[in-house]
Amino acid sequence: MKSSARTAALVAGAVVVLVAPVAALKAWSEPADPRISVGAAAPATLLPGDVRDASGRMIANAVWTGLVSYDPKTGAPANAAAASVTSPDRRVWTVRLRPGATFQDGSPVTSRSFTGAWTAVLRERWAGSRLFTEVARVKGARAGEDGVPGLKVKDDRTFEVTLDRPLNGFPALLGDPAFFPMPESVLASRDWASYGRTPVGNGLFQVRSRSAREIVLRRRSGEGRSVVVRAMPDAKRQYAAAGAGELDVATLVPPDRHESMEADFGDRHLAVPGRDVTYLAFPARVERLSSPTVRTALSMAIDRSAVTEGPLGHQYSPADSLVAPGIRPGHRDGQCRLCVHDSKAAVAALADAGGLEGPLNLWYEAGRGDDAWVKAVAHGLGEELKLDARPHPVADLRAAVDSHEVDGPFVVHTTAAYPAPAAALAPLLDAGTGFDDEYASGLLTEAERAATPEEGVIPARLAESALLRDMPAMPLWSRHDHLVWSERARGVTADAFTGLRLDRLTARD
Repeated sequence: MKSSARTAALVAGAVVVLVAPVAALKAWSEPADPRISVGAAAPATLLPGDVRDASGRMIANAVWTGLVSYDPKTGAPANAAAASVTSPDRRVWTVRLRPGATFQDGSPVTSRSFTGAWTAVLRERWAGSRLFTEVARVKGARAGEDGVPGLKVKDDRTFEVTLDRPLNGFPALLGDPAFFPMPESVLASRDWASYGRTPVGNGLFQVRSRSAREIVLRRRSGEGRSVVVRAMPDAKRQYAAAGAGELDVATLVPPDRHESMEADFGDRHLAVPGRDVTYLAFPARVERLSSPTVRTALSMAIDRSAVTEGPLGHQYSPADSLVAPGIRPGHRDGQCRLCVHDSKAAVAALADAGGLEGPLNLWYEAGRGDDAWVKAVAHGLGEELKLDARPHPVADLRAAVDSHEVDGPFVVHTTAAYPAPAAALAPLLDAGTGFDDEYASGLLTEAERAATPEEGVIPARLAESALLRDMPAMPLWSRHDHLVWSERARGVTADAFTGLRLDRLTARD
């Protein structure tokens, strides 16, 4: 080998020897990612008035501060952006904002920030519009129209909301993202696409960056850790990453790991009760299903635990009440004694009612993900009661109900709009069953119009008892969420209305 070639080889070898320990030293000395990482499915949108999934709700509650927020332990609302929400008659509400609040772009949060945003939700027909038209029933609120007679700005910090009827739960409803504010510049430009990509809110976090893979949220104060929400729709991947310490919090748990969460994570797991309930409802006009005895026989014949642990993959809890367990103010466990699986009692009850001849169609909406559990329920009714129960999917269930096409039990999904038992029960009266009981409906009206939400609990409970007696709809199960987290994560807190509280997350150094 020539002298020059030998020298080059020696130099190259020395460089390799030197580079390896330098690279190793650099990797060893670099600090770990200080951000807190959360796995979640990618949100459909970050427009607050159009939020329609758990990921969007979780992020929205970090980027915005609503008029009220919810206590994760009690579910009770507390003023946040609002200094006060008051009414002499529970129909005309005056909202007074806290002074000095600004959006993350420095512009002021004013009365118009709220009333203009609410008008946009209705005009654009976003997902939150039904909360104004069907739940709050703001005077003159119409989807698709630009203008709401029930909204009046008094000054920069005061506005008035008039409802069609008294509703003591109105302040509690204001924590929903549909009621979050938007800056004046966005309301003027109506450039919703741009705003939805990188929204500007008035909350503790601001969207630092967004890509298909992750959304980075930085604390507005500049102090504390940023949070990165990683798009990880696969539950197995989230679970494994949290177990390996590669992800701080997983918001999904695969069905086959449900029983091993404690073994895998110790006390680093949490089940979050939900606010929705799935029911089988009965059309009142179908005479052979009109007897409460027939309905209770069907209810007792359904093995709810078997279905929630089987086709529903441990993501739901068997119902024991008409009210979802996530509705903590006023919820009572064990109210539906006829929801307990009891084959002998079910057979005896059906015999007492004279039996049930002919096919029993179980109506549900196709494409909604109900196929597996409806088939399981139909099979169970066949095994338990020897009924010819048949799954019957349709493209538009509500249209079939309204046109009186439905001739058997039909699936109803409800979600309480705010944390109160009346909010969970009221949708049952509008489910299309034709159930008309002045006693139960009168109690619900009394619950909604009571002087305080607390005073509305007793009439709501009496209404629940009346509805369980006649059972126009039998509760089946309620969805719950699961969280598991790494040894590094701290402050994992969640509730049915906010989801994972990103503002409370911390991490061990």
